[in-house]
Amino acid sequence: MKKEIEVFLRRAEGFIKDAHEDLKRGDYDLAMFHVEQACQLILKAKLLDLTGYFEKTHSLRKLIERLSEIFLHEELNEFLKENWNTLRSLEFAYLSSRCYPEEFQKEEVEEALEMYKALRDLIWA
Repeated sequence: MKKEIEVFLRRAEGFIKDAHEDLKRGDYDLAMFHVEQACQLILKAKLLDLTGYFEKTHSLRKLIERLSEIFLHEELNEFLKENWNTLRSLEFAYLSSRCYPEEFQKEEVEEALEMYKALRDLIWA
């Protein structure tokens, strides 16, 4: 199990590096998608670490809710409330990468990158 967790975390960091490069190039839509993927992976890695299982969902908010049931309940609930809109935008970035022609702004990407760091620090500190 440890190997799978390490792979997820390594991939998450790769997606974040890609997001930073996308941001530099002004490719904000792809940057948001990469941040979303990184968030999914660190959440699923933590669930795998704690329970040996994670739900087959792409909803960051559902993954955080599930994680809050078993880990740092109050802090994660507060994080979810404070970052609801950014999380929703990231989930939409995932969907729009496949289905809808949606565009994101530089400020949204910067906020999403900050949120990713806060989430990573909260659950992997």
